[in-house]
Amino acid sequence: MPEVIELAERVLNAFKRYECFIFEAQELQSIRELVAKSELTGLVVVRRVDPRYEHLYILAPWSLDFEKECLSLVQNMLAEGRLSLNDYKRKRDSLIEQCIVSKERERVRVIIEKLENYIKSIKGS
Repeated sequence: MPEVIELAERVLNAFKRYECFIFEAQELQSIRELVAKSELTGLVVVRRVDPRYEHLYILAPWSLDFEKECLSLVQNMLAEGRLSLNDYKRKRDSLIEQCIVSKERERVRVIIEKLENYIKSIKGS
């Protein structure tokens, strides 16, 4: 059990500082178990850092759904008249990027909260 707590605390600290967790392949199974037990499934993605390095993985916030959602928000701003056509043309990409960054930060806060709750539940039992 101390190994599980140590791993969860390492992941928690990494998310607090860097908003992700990089680890080696030998920890992959432990990370997958941690994701399942701490209710992070659907909030994070586990993938290779780079295809050239088969032994390095990253645990990062799942953010694929944010791009469509943010595009829709910016288009709604235009449709509702809160954004002029000229501003839309000039600022569209920037507004979408700001929206995605904001949503990723929100997701990181949720991940941190779930990890903290998981660690408390383990230490409490």
